[in-house]
Amino acid sequence: MADGISYAAAAARHAAGPDETAVRAALSALREHGVKFFRDGGDKFGVSLLAKKLAPEYGIDYRTPDFIIHRAGYYGELYGKAYVDIKQARELILAAKRRGADFIKIAVSGMLDFSTDGSVIGDAISRDETAELVRISSGEGLRVMAHCNGAENIKNALEAGIASLEHGFWIDREGADMLAETGVIWTPTLSPVANLLNPARAAQQRSFSEKTLRSVLSRHGEMLDYASAKGALIASGSDSGAHGVPHGLGASDELRLLTALGIDPSEANARIAEIFRREA
Repeated sequence: MADGISYAAAAARHAAGPDETAVRAALSALREHGVKFFRDGGDKFGVSLLAKKLAPEYGIDYRTPDFIIHRAGYYGELYGKAYVDIKQARELILAAKRRGADFIKIAVSGMLDFSTDGSVIGDAISRDETAELVRISSGEGLRVMAHCNGAENIKNALEAGIASLEHGFWIDREGADMLAETGVIWTPTLSPVANLLNPARAAQQRSFSEKTLRSVLSRHGEMLDYASAKGALIASGSDSGAHGVPHGLGASDELRLLTALGIDPSEANARIAEIFRREA
């Protein structure tokens, strides 16, 4: 749904219904950059479901959770639907499945606060709550993608049984060891941070501290080195559509950033394509 430039403008574009012209433009950009498999993070306007429907025309195998599922008052409102209790969460999981979701995406924690020191904004749901969401999803034949940052939040999510960790900023060595042991796939999304430092990608004036951005990237790179050495599966998802991460070009950026760290994401990417589909 997002376009790499302005979330507000993209939301307005799709508010009355998915804009097919914009969706086709994004799919064309992905094809131009050689993307043949695409797993997105969902949206609340039905854009990703339309993209999934149109993607075969562009030679793209497209997987989507439909929308992100989040606890009311926690991160996720921009892209998803909220629950206040597990009963409502179950209803959202079932609704996503009925609408054609290939997997479930949940928000375990918030985002990074680049205006300060990169700390994680907001609260995170508990390990037990995450485990229950995973249990319900698994019962419906759906794997769980987890938006999650913060060392303890990450370890809780891994213990709860998620299939992939999205972002994973501030992971520690214990969490990286757990990734290697469990086989959970880590999509570290370097591009949204790195591209804020790249005037050719960031469409607006950067308002965040360069020192903070470089510190976050440095720590992320160190933990990627460690996790890779331990045998963790690291994929090349770019958080396509995030600010400064254009569709298609963002995928090339992410691959370049991982390659610069000596990481080959091909095995993890193949594994994602294998497991992030509906199981009967």
